Amino acid sequence: MTYAPDALPDNPQELRQLAEQMARQLAVYEQEVSAKDERIEQLLDYIHLLRQKQFGAKTDRLSKDQLSLFDEAELEALIGEFEAELEEAQQEPDTTATKSSSPAKKTPKRKPLPAHLTRIERIIDLDDEQKAALGEGWRLIGHETAERLAVIPRQYYVVVTKRAKYAPANDQVPGADQGPRVASRPPQILPKALGHSSLIAQVVTHKFIDGLPLYRQEAIFAREGITLSRQTMSGWMLALADPLAPLMAEFRRVLLGGPVVQIDETPLQVLREPDREAAQKSYMWVYRGGPPGHPVIWFQYAATRAAEVPHDFLLPDEAPPDEVASPPCFYLQSDGYSAYHVLARHDAVHAAKARQRTGAAHQMVAMIGKLYQVERDLKDMTPEARREARQERALPILEHIKTWLDSKVEKALPKGKLGEAIRYTLNLWPQLTTYLEDGHLAIDNNLTENAIRPFVIGRKGWLFAGSPKGADASAMLYTLVETAKANGLDPHAYLTHVFEHLPRAKTLDAVRSLLPRQLTMADITPLPQSC
Repeated sequence: MTYAPDALPDNPQELRQLAEQMARQLAVYEQEVSAKDERIEQLLDYIHLLRQKQFGAKTDRLSKDQLSLFDEAELEALIGEFEAELEEAQQEPDTTATKSSSPAKKTPKRKPLPAHLTRIERIIDLDDEQKAALGEGWRLIGHETAERLAVIPRQYYVVVTKRAKYAPANDQVPGADQGPRVASRPPQILPKALGHSSLIAQVVTHKFIDGLPLYRQEAIFAREGITLSRQTMSGWMLALADPLAPLMAEFRRVLLGGPVVQIDETPLQVLREPDREAAQKSYMWVYRGGPPGHPVIWFQYAATRAAEVPHDFLLPDEAPPDEVASPPCFYLQSDGYSAYHVLARHDAVHAAKARQRTGAAHQMVAMIGKLYQVERDLKDMTPEARREARQERALPILEHIKTWLDSKVEKALPKGKLGEAIRYTLNLWPQLTTYLEDGHLAIDNNLTENAIRPFVIGRKGWLFAGSPKGADASAMLYTLVETAKANGLDPHAYLTHVFEHLPRAKTLDAVRSLLPRQLTMADITPLPQSC
């Protein structure tokens, strides 16, 4: 609104009221302009990040010219070493002035082949003509040795089980009326299966460790002249649920017996789910728990992402008969409780990658990096010592972060990436600091995310589960192989050992002896001799 000079009132009171009205209108206008500017900045950031996601690097890392989340402490140490070397060099006389200023190139060295592999020596000597040309003055002093890795193609063989069969010599022999007597069939994980324990273990390992779908395995067998359909192999996996049930119950007991249970989940498409369309998302939940050093990694298929899924699994209304009725006691850790890692990968890093690349975002990432440096220094400590060290070293960093966040919360754009990251962190602050209470807790949920990664990679090969029963079977077998890996066991050797010995385990102690925490590679490496 504009006023001509002759239209202004002569009364000072009216003039003052008009000035106040114009000031209020100006304040509203400035507020609207500020809001629009903020929205423009936010949209420009989104456009920049979308372009970077579409055409830039496909990781959450900062670029080389940006501050890295995890290497700040290492960088400071390297700078310190460089400054010490420079100071030392300035005090000593220069004796290398005549040498070339360019650094000598390091000759790459090939890593030695594993010592446990069998060596087959191939000795090459001079031929007779070359030896004759040398004359009498030469003698053999040794050999020039070089090693190359070779392979013998996988060899399949057939285990023929012959059970002794006895018949009466005549009708007068006692018991002749009962017919021939045959030696008992040895217990097997799948009594009617064509495959031996080792072959079933191989099929499971190829699918759930190597990501080979069953149709590819079928083609591989066909190249060997073996007819083994994907339907047969799929039937094996479904049939394993019943014989493995006692062992899986012990897996669950160990999982809930530790001080911490970590949780994560990932989408899974399952066909032929009751009352659901094939395109609807289901989920594979992953739990990591158990005693420190001997974790159990449990996979659970569920049709929903609702909170009652982990609640019903971890805290069922009715405990199994062999479990104590009182509910288990443990910390529950998920992404929401480990947001330093999530924040570093998403909100803060996105803010650091934003269009204007403000120094505040880099400061935030750097402070989080200091917390991770503390965790790297404490990784070999006992839980009690780790808790005390965190109180001494991590707590001051956290207090500094909290002060920094409080000072920036009103200055950062509320809807910008940095503003969202700051508010997200402040809203979760009580949960973020929980890991200081117990040395068993990790700073993030990275271990569970690592455990779920093989499933995500394998899913790219087999794409979906054919039925809920198939999804349950996949969850069970992923539990076995990933827990074996987490306990330092070769999955194929462990599965072969379990499939061979579980049918003979008639007591609870015998079943518990097959838990990964009870075994070493020396226990499971020799192949069983009986069939």
